[in-house]
Formats: sequence, structure tokens, C-alpha cells
Amino acid sequence: MLLAVITSLALLFGGESPKTDHAAVVSVAAVDFHPQRYQQFPSYDAQAEERLLELTNRERQREGKPALKLDAGLAEAARAHANAMATREQLSHQFAGEPGLQGRLSKLPLYLDKAGENVAFDVDIDQAHDGLMHSPEHRANLLKADYNIAGIGVARVGDRLYVVEDFGHSLPIYPEGKTEDLVAAAVARSRSQFSRTQLRRLQLASLRGVACSMANSDQLNPKSASGLGPLRYVLSFTGMEPEQLPSGAEKALADGRLRSFAVGACFARSASYPNGAYWITVAFY
Repeated sequence: MLLAVITSLALLFGGESPKTDHAAVVSVAAVDFHPQRYQQFPSYDAQAEERLLELTNRERQREGKPALKLDAGLAEAARAHANAMATREQLSHQFAGEPGLQGRLSKLPLYLDKAGENVAFDVDIDQAHDGLMHSPEHRANLLKADYNIAGIGVARVGDRLYVVEDFGHSLPIYPEGKTEDLVAAAVARSRSQFSRTQLRRLQLASLRGVACSMANSDQLNPKSASGLGPLRYVLSFTGMEPEQLPSGAEKALADGRLRSFAVGACFARSASYPNGAYWITVAFY
């Protein structure tokens, strides 16, 4: 008999360990079929992929969750992994010699702070979806409000379908100037909250170089800005969203003696942040 199986995985980039769940869901009779009788040449079933995204968004609409937008890069990654499962006739989130989900997605031109994956094996796409929806872990992945994009891969070998659903929360990648403007606006908001006078913003091109140097070395180093005049404070941090200042910045932001500030920012991928992060330095005078 063919056994329909589904597994799920979810990632929060920057800390949480992925959770994997394995659950046998439904059995489908295939008495006269044995996979070893046929050569394994997986092909992609575009119609099944479209159907699965349609079913997923229908469920999300019922729950009041925003629809997922199909992302071509995420779909390509899902197809590649579905092909790997079909070739090996096995369900897994990672095979020997293959990067894990975070490693696979870090190669895409996407900026994700959250990602998850469901994998399934069945002979009918509606049945595969039904099995996923009746498993709490997989249902949670499908309906997670934080996700805004998806990639679906369905590899077909004869009557067998190997399914991969990749989900993500995609953030915009801003140019350096826009990033620096967002940080400057956050500084202004914080000064208002502390009832302090607004600081004059300076334009220091070299400060962007400081931020990029930290990104290249994959290490924060506030001292690298020490040659930029009579500084009172240097704030260096990494973040997924540049408009959010770190909690340790209150002392500088509340200081009534400050007169001006400058911002340098650089977006980069590194060993510590394979999916990317903003490296930011703020100099206060």
C-alpha cells in the first residue's frame, strides 16, 4: 500500500530552532503498483501546484488571513526539493549533501525573517491538502498570518505526488539611502518621546563605509567610527527592520546635550545572517 505522509518545518530567522513533525495521515490502496517496476523520472505538475495554492488561499480567506502571493524564486526552491524527494522516494526536509531550508532560501533574492515548509506524499492533490489541514502543525503553517508569499512544488512520478510547500514572510530590501532615512526618522521619533530637542542630521559618507566594513567582517565594531570627530556616542546594531532601534539606545537618544547625528547603513548577507540583515551605525555629536 502507498502511505500518504506529511511533515512540516518552521523557521524564525535569528533564533528559534526548527521543529519537525512526522505524521501518517491516510492510506491509499495501490495493490497493483510497485515503484521498482518503473524508472523514476519526476516531472513537475503545474496544474497540481496551482490547485494547491488555490486551496491554501481559500482556507486562509475563511480564517480571515491574507492571501499568499506566489513567488517565483520560492516556487523554484520548492520544486527542486520536491524533485529531490521524488528521486529518492523519500520525504525529508533535508537530504545528505543538501542545504536545510534556511540554506536553500538564503540563495534566493528574497529578504525573509520567517519561513516554513510542509512536505507531503500522496496520489491526489486535494487529498494531500486535506491531510495537511487535518494535522495541527501543518495547518498552522498553512494559516500563519505572518506569511505573505509561498512557493509550491509538486513532482510527479506516475500516480505519485511529492509535494513541497514553502512559506515566507518577505521584507523589502531598501537602498542604503532609504535605510538611513528610516533610521533617522526613528531617531527623531525617539527624541520626541523623550521630550528632547530634535538633532541636526549630518551627512557623513564615510559612516556608510563603517557599516559595510562591519558587515564584511561579520562583526559589530563601534570603535571603527572613532575617527569621525568629537563623538559622544556611537550606536552600532544589526536588524531586520531599520525603522526599529535597539533597546540599548535609550541613553543616547535621551541625552539633552546632543546637537547632531549621522547614520550609515549597509544591507549584507553573512555567515551570521545568511538571509541578510541591515548593519547600521549611528554617530551622535
